[in-house]
Amino acid sequence: MVALVSGLWACETARNPGGVQRDLIPPIITLTSPGTSVPDTQAIAGGLHFTVDASDNLGLKDIQLTYSGGYLAQTDTLFNTTVTSVTIGKTITFPANSGAGGLITITGTATDGAGNSASSTITIFLSNVQALTVTLLAPVPPAVAASGKNIPVQVEARQLGGIATVGFIITPRNAVVDPTTPPTDSLVFTPPARQPPDTIYSDTLTVQSGFTSFTVTGFAVDAGGRRALSPPVTVTVQTPGNDVTPPAVSHSISSRVEVNDNVTVHATDPSGISWIGFRVDTALNAAPPFTGIVALKVDTVNVSAGNLTTVDSTFALALPLGDSALPKSVVVRGYACDLATARNCAYSQTSTVITGTAARPRALGIGALSGAGVDTVVVVAGITRPLPLGGHIADAIYNTNRRELYLTNDVLGRVEVFDVASKTFSPSGIVTAGPVPWGIALWPDNTLGRYSNDTIVVADAGGTELSILSAGTRLLLWRQALPNFLIEKYSIVQNPFIRAEITVHDVSDRPQYVGTVCRATTGSATGACASDSIYAIYSTTPTPSSTSPFSGRATLRMEKLINTNNPSQLFGHLFWELGDLGANVTGDTLRIVMLRPSLGVSQVVLTACKAVTVDMPSFGLGDQTFVRNTGDFTHAFVGEGGTIAASFARVFAYSAKDSLRTRADSCNMAPAPTLIPEAGTDDQDFGMSPGTHVSDFISNTGVHVVAVATNFNGLTNLVRAGTDSIYYLDQGLRLSGTSSVGAGTPGMDMNYNHAFDPGAGCTPPPTGTCGGGSGNLGERMVFAASPDTSIVAFDTYFFNQQKSIKIRDPIIGPLRVAKDSVAGQPATQLLFGITARGLVVVTLPTITNINAQAPPVRR
Repeated sequence: MVALVSGLWACETARNPGGVQRDLIPPIITLTSPGTSVPDTQAIAGGLHFTVDASDNLGLKDIQLTYSGGYLAQTDTLFNTTVTSVTIGKTITFPANSGAGGLITITGTATDGAGNSASSTITIFLSNVQALTVTLLAPVPPAVAASGKNIPVQVEARQLGGIATVGFIITPRNAVVDPTTPPTDSLVFTPPARQPPDTIYSDTLTVQSGFTSFTVTGFAVDAGGRRALSPPVTVTVQTPGNDVTPPAVSHSISSRVEVNDNVTVHATDPSGISWIGFRVDTALNAAPPFTGIVALKVDTVNVSAGNLTTVDSTFALALPLGDSALPKSVVVRGYACDLATARNCAYSQTSTVITGTAARPRALGIGALSGAGVDTVVVVAGITRPLPLGGHIADAIYNTNRRELYLTNDVLGRVEVFDVASKTFSPSGIVTAGPVPWGIALWPDNTLGRYSNDTIVVADAGGTELSILSAGTRLLLWRQALPNFLIEKYSIVQNPFIRAEITVHDVSDRPQYVGTVCRATTGSATGACASDSIYAIYSTTPTPSSTSPFSGRATLRMEKLINTNNPSQLFGHLFWELGDLGANVTGDTLRIVMLRPSLGVSQVVLTACKAVTVDMPSFGLGDQTFVRNTGDFTHAFVGEGGTIAASFARVFAYSAKDSLRTRADSCNMAPAPTLIPEAGTDDQDFGMSPGTHVSDFISNTGVHVVAVATNFNGLTNLVRAGTDSIYYLDQGLRLSGTSSVGAGTPGMDMNYNHAFDPGAGCTPPPTGTCGGGSGNLGERMVFAASPDTSIVAFDTYFFNQQKSIKIRDPIIGPLRVAKDSVAGQPATQLLFGITARGLVVVTLPTITNINAQAPPVRR
């Protein structure tokens, strides 16, 4: 007879004299992740997610989780009561600027009360631009070596927090020797020496006889002690013998390339490689021996001194093709010769064509097609330069005088500077713009389009200020502190007695997008900006802390740009005019108070006496409200983007040519004999478009705004919808037409010399609106990013497509068009766009407009 006692077997044997059989059944544990890819890829912003399922026949005691690789940790879950089965959903969150990331190995070990245990392991790739990553650049599969020959090893490590050690592991170690003195297998950075965020360690090893293969693995340790390994590469050892066989040659290249893109050629031969290179032909049927065919480009390099059996060389195509000659199909081949006495040579027998658009060919998720060594690829317009340290670009502006493009990198808290002459980024950029630089604008000199050679204005969304910067010294000139505006609902209540009731809404004052305008000095023939009349028009960055209905809502404001702490010289304005419902309309009576706490200023800048009525729930703007100023700095155009409260987005036009008035006001807000005094000033800007104009646009369109653009003089204004269209508006915000361009690529900008009015007829230049304003129809263009990896040019009067310019990667960020002028050379037009790989620069071709001039002005 067998009886169960307290979950243990009662069975007395020689080994178990007590008669109780121990539990010998181990638990069952399984770790699973939600993704379907192998390994599962998860973004660090959402945390690390996986599930633990564990069970035991009698009861679990402990579940231990050990994290290694890109995240180091260990956790224990203890069970104080009988638990035979459990499912635990695990989520690990990471703080901002965390260095965790890359391949993370998670091992779960379940232990029961009898000490039995079982384990389960999963690997998750945690995507984080700041994480430690290790890449074995050489050798790459299929790797071949030969006894007595050399093989290069190259390991790259990246971690923004710094690299402490980078190196390689050879298994078995005695398969190679290191001829360097002294021999090393790693590079160590020990404080106080700088620990770089990105480094490459290279070495050359000599293969020993007696081995058929060995493995190479890259490793790195970051400044925080996290360790990461690259996937191992197996190297096969061959014997040269009497070699009459040409090398095995392959190459890899993208299916769409820019003229300066790279082609990587891989060659192996047991006798070693002497020459390696590539050939490009425009004759698509060209074939060896290429009799009578002139190649577009041939490049080779002598590598015989390395005595290497495997050589990987990356070449810049450097094709002699201008953007105006593109797109163009070409044939690409790799080429190599060996070190044998017979000097055997060959073109690529195999190839890989990269079809994705990831920043690096080795990145996860990129597609590739195998080829037979002869690949037809398309050469497209533009050159792309990666951002110096990565990050995200929020806004950009070009300075023709300095031939520099300034880009706000809100993630890294710096302004990137791209030099067009050298086609390079400044490695240091401008780091004095504030923690979250967002919008950017030039400093106006006059109303004819001239601006400062040196000064730029940056909206710091991480503070309540505008940063005025010197482009020349890369230093901060001053910080323009922005005021705090209190938006108040003013009511007179009568119960239990007559009194004023003021509901205060304290809204976010942090700037987001910014444009600059100026009012000209009276009588100036050149339209010179009055020194006290240069203004920033800016939207604000919403915060959830703002009171309802302004939680998550932006406002539009103006600030005089002046370097002073004298309150009497400062001026700020919240554009209440855009929400004014007009006289005798039911709504909320608006009152605005402006505070400058550090200067001890508290002013009522819109009194209840003015009797301005607004609808408070719709007074706030979308949380990504765009602002662009015109090229002559006389107008600004604003589009309500992001999350909006209403069904329709709004747009607004502003003119600095209209008057800005400040009038003292006082009144009694209660009927006699009750006295409820009210006093202050009524600041009003007559340049802001009233709500009726906005309503006309709403009723005609009803779109979600993802970008706006305005031309040189504010006569043509464009709105990019989140669906698939561009909307063309005149200066009165009346809809003139639309163009379909696709969704997901919001960037657009007009020809830099565009001064055309879509709502007017044609009058001859120099004062007219024919062509783009100069009489040249080629200037009546807008350039828009298209999701089909192209830039599409539309006529802004007839709204039809004029040209499609193929580029390598979709433009997913800001797009700007600017004039580039070099002394003694014709001016050219450049297009700048942000892609997943960085900044693409395209020299725009001359475009012949297929349409006619606009009809003449009606008399």
